[in-house]
This record gives sequence, C-alpha cells and structure tokens, in this order.
Amino acid sequence: MNIENLYPAVERVREHRFGASSREASFLRAYPALVAAARVDADDPLEPFLRTAALAYAWMPKALKIDEDFLLAAAASFASVKANGVTISRDLIDPIAACLGSLVGASTVLHLANPAVFPMWNKRIERFRLCESPSPFHMGQTRNYLGFIEDVWGITSHPMFLTFHHEFCTAYQERLQRLHIAAYPLTEPGVVQCATAELARG
Repeated sequence: MNIENLYPAVERVREHRFGASSREASFLRAYPALVAAARVDADDPLEPFLRTAALAYAWMPKALKIDEDFLLAAAASFASVKANGVTISRDLIDPIAACLGSLVGASTVLHLANPAVFPMWNKRIERFRLCESPSPFHMGQTRNYLGFIEDVWGITSHPMFLTFHHEFCTAYQERLQRLHIAAYPLTEPGVVQCATAELARG
C-alpha cells in the first residue's frame, strides 16, 4: 500500500454519494461525538473503556462481548492509549483485543481513544492492503494490525502526503457539506485510513 494507490480515493469521495440516512452517512455524522465520548474520564477506571467499547460496537456487525478476565488490563491499556505521546506497542493493543475477543474491535476502540495515533482496521481494509482476502487467523494477529499502522505512518511521511492530505480533506469536507454535517478535521492517520476504507468498499 502506498500513496499512489490512495489517490483515486479523492475522486471517489467527490463522486460517490451516500444517502442522507445511510449507515455510512450516519457514522460520519456521529463520528465527532464518538471521539469526544471516548475522551471523557470517569471516577470508575473501567467506565471510559466500557463506554467506548459499547459505542464502537454499535457500528460493528458482531455484538459486544467482554471477557472479564482481561477487563482490568484492557481498561489500563485504554487509559494509557489516551495519553499524549503514547508509543504504539502490542502491549497496549493485546489486552484490549483479548478483552473484546477481536483485534478489529480493538482497533476501533483504539482509534476512538486516540485518532491521532491509531487507525481503524478491518477485513476489507486489509484485503485492499494485501490485494488478497485475509484469513480469520490473519485478522487475529496483532503483527498484521501493526503492519497496517506502519504502512499508514509511512504514507504520512511521504513527500507527496501534504498535497494528498489537502486534496482528500477538501473532498471529504465537500462530502460532509453535501450531507449537511458540520465540518470536522481528520488526523493524518485518519486521512490514510479513510482513503483506504473508501477504496476498500470496492
């Protein structure tokens, strides 16, 4: 996956129209509130993690299941993920994935907690990245999510990224305007993730 692969996403965002009440448009409308809710602290250290997991799974095909054996570790990882200057590591990712029983679910929770660092990841995105359909085993391996993160950050450091960032964000804000959604910014990893997801829809 490289920045040249992602450029078609700009025109796709400009041309592709979601219905105003579609699932996709509804997620775009709700997204800032989801991120804001994930950032709210609470006296109970479990509450922020559980709240964010519940919100994330409202947009996922599978129901939320919490493994109590990993809940405390997951909540501790979640709190660390929200910190400024967090270092990406499997030690932060694995407890959340174990608690949710899903690395895909963990990626969504991680993204809502810190969208400036962690991109969302799913089977369609990984199929686009690999140019082949990943197995369930593949999707359960933390190293493969870390590989996607590495690719995302590699693209953000490309000399052409500032131009791509401007063009994609302009198209994205035009989409929001068409849907009568108030403009909101995307993080650099968020731009790459959104572009990849757009193309992964096929």
